[in-house]
Amino acid sequence: MAKLDQACAEKHEFLEERSKDDELLSNPIYGYWNQKTMSVKWPVITGFLIAALGQIWYGMLASFSSNVKWLMLFARFLTGTGVGNIAALRIYAATASTPQDRMRAISFGTGGCILGFSFGPVISVSFWSWRFAPIAKWTRQSAFTPLGKDGITIFDTNLNMYNVVPYLMVFICLFACAIVYSFFEESYVGIVTKEEKEKEDIFVPKFDFTASLICIYLFMIVNMTSTNIEVMSSPLTTVMYDWNDSDSIFYNGIALALSSAITVAFNIAQGATRIGNIDKRKQMLLGLSFFLLYQLFMYPWDFYPGPLHFLPQGVETADTGGCYPVYAWCAETTRVPIFIYFFSFIAIFGVAFPFVETPSPTLFSEILGPRKQGNMQGLFSLGGSIAPVIASVSSTAIFKRSGYRYVIVMQTICLLFGISLILVFYKRLVPLKVEKKSTSSQ
Repeated sequence: MAKLDQACAEKHEFLEERSKDDELLSNPIYGYWNQKTMSVKWPVITGFLIAALGQIWYGMLASFSSNVKWLMLFARFLTGTGVGNIAALRIYAATASTPQDRMRAISFGTGGCILGFSFGPVISVSFWSWRFAPIAKWTRQSAFTPLGKDGITIFDTNLNMYNVVPYLMVFICLFACAIVYSFFEESYVGIVTKEEKEKEDIFVPKFDFTASLICIYLFMIVNMTSTNIEVMSSPLTTVMYDWNDSDSIFYNGIALALSSAITVAFNIAQGATRIGNIDKRKQMLLGLSFFLLYQLFMYPWDFYPGPLHFLPQGVETADTGGCYPVYAWCAETTRVPIFIYFFSFIAIFGVAFPFVETPSPTLFSEILGPRKQGNMQGLFSLGGSIAPVIASVSSTAIFKRSGYRYVIVMQTICLLFGISLILVFYKRLVPLKVEKKSTSSQ
């Protein structure tokens, strides 16, 4: 990769862990599978097995001498196809819980996902990039750098700092399969059965399609905003605070860890305290307002100090931070004070995320009502997978051409539009009500 793109590319590695681009295809498939079979166990197990196969393929890349790039892309495609089974898990959380318990189920599930998404990058990059900075610059698997390039051989399989993580993920995927197969029991108490309809003389009316699309959009913009914040953190701090690559990865990793801890804490609070009983529309308005507050603080206002510094001739970001000569916008861009940056990243971002990420899927499932939700939940997950792809490509392109000022403007427009949708359709963003047949026929 060209050195010009190096700073942006390093933070993209965080995004790649999530395999959102490959989930675009698999999310609707898992949703359709559930819709037709009402099974969650086998879609989830199948997904983990496919992901394990992709990780085995990834770990064996060093054995190939040609077309390695395409083989690597295929390995990532398999992994992304497998982990798209999160759509099936989201479907189960929505249909295996009663309306009274749904916020609790989804908030705990969301907290678990956040722990999974943040645990690996935070531990491997934050801690080990500080201790083994020269190596950590080039590999995500930096927690395993003590193995070195030669590594150790176990059962004729060489494990080194480059391939031990995919093999570890194979073990985790297989362990997950065993847990799901042995202990997972399916029960759909959140769906009105045919017998219940006949016995209680009720029917489930059509859901509000417009309201459901609004929930999908809200889920998309929170994923777009969070992706932009994560993707931009490394190149942004490189140009703003003159941090070299290892410092940028290390300090942003710490910030991400603290932010994730706040998010998980609020997810737990939503499921275990009265916070979860607050109107979901109000929760989402609160979360979006915090995201807007982040944009307000992070905008390069004229009263902030500046301008930004340029890299000395012939010096790369491995040694020191600053702007590349082609970043002409740095000469007219101010520097966000570092304490504002960390406060915004840790506190504001950490609080904003759970108040949109959890209420939006909960309200979405309630709008659909007590029916099979496979196809619509697959569409919901599809929206969440498209968002990071759009965000990462657009924010990186804008950053390289005109800096982070217009990335913030773009995010602000999307957030304001989301708030407007909630306010305009406020009365329609409500749970679906089951009706009596005798009443509807009058």
